[in-house]
Amino acid sequence: MTMTQLASTVDVEAALGRELTPDEAARVDAILDKASELFRIASGQQFTPGRSEVRLKVNGGRVFLRQAPATEIHSVTDDSGQEVPYTWFKKWLTVPKVSHEFVVVDYSHGGDVPDLVRLTIADVARQILSIDPVAATGVSQASQTTGPFTDQLTYATWAQGGATRLSPEDLAVARSFIVRVPNVWVPSAN
Repeated sequence: MTMTQLASTVDVEAALGRELTPDEAARVDAILDKASELFRIASGQQFTPGRSEVRLKVNGGRVFLRQAPATEIHSVTDDSGQEVPYTWFKKWLTVPKVSHEFVVVDYSHGGDVPDLVRLTIADVARQILSIDPVAATGVSQASQTTGPFTDQLTYATWAQGGATRLSPEDLAVARSFIVRVPNVWVPSAN
């Protein structure tokens, strides 16, 4: 399976402020693949063009699409495969169904990767390529004494072992792209 990276080698070089070394160039694609997939999982978004067929709950006559931006609605059906009429407004569909029912929506979504996503993924790669070799071995602290001078280093948890991970700040950026689905309360008629 070929992954679509959310940042390019050029983006990583811009984040580093220099060209990649031959060793870094050999590693950067694997780092970008994993960082892109971790970001997609944390954000719940694909970002790049794609198509989804999903079963979604109708809530207050609305169905909220999880992937943004939605670019085309191919079909909306009920669980028995019957077409359901709808109107579409950006992130949601309005359907003539009552709450607690479901519809199956087939839609296309995605487009250009947002700059914040691209820059965050490039910065993740920069961080991984810049990890101190001592931290990459799994060490959490190191000290070195030369004469009367001592350097004490403590490495971030995400840097230990040199694995591609999203830092807490990167996760916060990813989570900011989660599509929040509001709950709509429909009072019962008494």
